[in-house]
Amino acid sequence: MLDPTISEQIEWPCELPQELIDSLIEIAVFKTSVHSLEITQKFQNLPGVFYILSGSAGICFSTENMKSISGGVIGRGDWIGALTIHANYNLFAVAEEVEPITMVLFPAEKVLALAEEQCMVFKWLLHSGTRAQSIWMQAYLSSIHEKEQKTIYVLLELAARQNNIAGATVSINISQTQLSTITGISRPRLNEVLKGIEQQGLVNIQRGKVFITDIEGLYERISPMNLMIRDPVAEIKV
Repeated sequence: MLDPTISEQIEWPCELPQELIDSLIEIAVFKTSVHSLEITQKFQNLPGVFYILSGSAGICFSTENMKSISGGVIGRGDWIGALTIHANYNLFAVAEEVEPITMVLFPAEKVLALAEEQCMVFKWLLHSGTRAQSIWMQAYLSSIHEKEQKTIYVLLELAARQNNIAGATVSINISQTQLSTITGISRPRLNEVLKGIEQQGLVNIQRGKVFITDIEGLYERISPMNLMIRDPVAEIKV
């Protein structure tokens, strides 16, 4: 059972009976590091439903034949795994942890056993899955755009998951190697993009860190993108 100080940090995706919340807390396990997802080590299904307590990471999923790849940014407040809990998807993930991740895992076997007793488990899974789906659908939409827009979108997604202070310059602790992996853009091309948006006064690049100096300017550069599923700027304190 989780420590009360941890369980109190969970923002449930919908209104749930307290009895169900108590039951879910009883089966939950605290985890650290994005590699606790386990699919970063081998092809397998996710071991359950995860809730991200803190931190952020870029994660790219692949099927076993390596022909289907999709990536996105996960972080504080996100739910992962609800849509695959009834299926057996063998996935592999390449993950880049930007800020140290802490998570709560609701193990699949225990969740399914609990669902046999409390049908409201399915309401929780539905709402958790819907939230997660918005991340991957928006990430897919961004992937079809050119490299500058893809890079800016990822930077804004990461910024949205920082513990930002209103009025302060948003900073992201990320290397160009990490950003290259998350965006799928080669280092030389990524370097060109970053230099370009820095020259426009939109960001300030330092070793291992990106300062976002003009959120509105960056947002304008991705305005051609369809952000109806998820708008990262709506989550950034300015």
